[in-house]
Amino acid sequence: MPTLPMWRVNHIEPSPEMLALRANGPIHRVRFPSGHEGWWVTGYEEAKAVLSDSAFRPSGMPSAAFTPATVILGSPGWLGSHEGSEHARLRAIVAPAFSNRRVKLLAQRIEAIAAQLFETLAAQPQPADLRHYLSFPLPAMVISALMGVPYEDHAFFAELSDEVMTHQHESGPRSAALLAWEELRTYIRGKMRGKRQDPGDNLLTDLLAAVDQGKATEEEAIGLAAGILVAGHESTVAQIELGLLAMFRHPQQRERLVGDPSLVDKAAEEILRMYPPGAGWDGIMRYPTTDVTIAGVHIPAESKVLVGLPATSFDPRHFDDPEIFDIGRAEKPHLAFSYGPHYCIGEALARLELKVVFGSIFQRFPTLRLAVASGELKLRKEIITGGFEELPVLWRCADTTGNRDLSAICRRTYMEACGQAAFAFSRCGEGWPDHPDTRVPCPTCHVKAGTWCKRPSGHRAAELHIEHAAIAAGAAQLFPRSAGHSTWVIRA
Repeated sequence: MPTLPMWRVNHIEPSPEMLALRANGPIHRVRFPSGHEGWWVTGYEEAKAVLSDSAFRPSGMPSAAFTPATVILGSPGWLGSHEGSEHARLRAIVAPAFSNRRVKLLAQRIEAIAAQLFETLAAQPQPADLRHYLSFPLPAMVISALMGVPYEDHAFFAELSDEVMTHQHESGPRSAALLAWEELRTYIRGKMRGKRQDPGDNLLTDLLAAVDQGKATEEEAIGLAAGILVAGHESTVAQIELGLLAMFRHPQQRERLVGDPSLVDKAAEEILRMYPPGAGWDGIMRYPTTDVTIAGVHIPAESKVLVGLPATSFDPRHFDDPEIFDIGRAEKPHLAFSYGPHYCIGEALARLELKVVFGSIFQRFPTLRLAVASGELKLRKEIITGGFEELPVLWRCADTTGNRDLSAICRRTYMEACGQAAFAFSRCGEGWPDHPDTRVPCPTCHVKAGTWCKRPSGHRAAELHIEHAAIAAGAAQLFPRSAGHSTWVIRA
């Protein structure tokens, strides 16, 4: 029997086991990490059917035989712990915080935050941890502003969030996670009560008003706020990191985005479709209250049914060539934000953050790349949303003197030469090769490609070091020997 998790290849690409299983049908009998058996839905239409069917209880409402995978599920106020009219009541309370008006008001602030973080990153020695300087602080600053809590508290609530979002797989120890969840709720309770003296246009003020108006109990309001703080932060951090790794792995798509920034909306959707958050045990649990039949498969009441949202993105019945990462893909809705009454309430904000990052980061850092092989990244396997412990990157190219930043010059080189070995190349100073895709100036004499330097022979070569995974043979092919000029020196 197939067993979950099915880990992604190189932390990001779809598991071959998952793809093979999905090819054999839209629903499968599997064994979960807890040891229980159940079903895994991998078909797109079948997943939508389950997620919109009131016969299935949400992830935070399991039958007595099961325990939710994390302590947050089942907690009062957490939207996944309620269904029907109760779920609709609680969702309506927090919906204004994620309205188009509030998200639009946040747009300029998010752009300013990103610009500030880019400048901070640029000032760091290389390599620098992109998680520390971008993927973590950006969502933390945004969710802090939305909720009305100080960003200075981010290290505190992030540590608690990690503990809360750790898989217990039903059988694991829960004491640390329970303590973290209660500590986080205590923190939220204090901040929310403080809004009586210091109200504002934020979620905690809205929730306090809902309590005063009798629309929610204080415990429900605290659960709503704590859940949004955790889910809204953790998932976006991981999504930014996986999106960056996707662009590093697909340099042609990255160059396409740089050349046509109008593709950023589609690029964000393709990142969400193909590389959503998650570490290997990916999906949303559902529990049927009665016997059901899905795609001809009989499922008894009170079974475990995992809707494999990432797996549905590879259903060829819905997506053409689903295993190809294509930022120009014709728009078809994916299920990264789920579907039905429990559709992610913060999807507009998450999309905005992705568009801000991917719409500007490669303009600011044209040669941004990993400082280590992707296989050396440490995956946060026990955190539901995944992501990495660190994301070390480099972004500068320098000449032999080390005095000039040649990032803009060697961006094209970096984008087109990709593979496995770090390399450096040099060229005699008489000029650049007449290559149609290298319309850049000679770094020494600044003559444009396609023309030749007229300086006397013997003028010194500039050497650019590109610390990126690249095949030496590929670089040699991209920059071939040219009559009357010295050979490119490739060092693997």
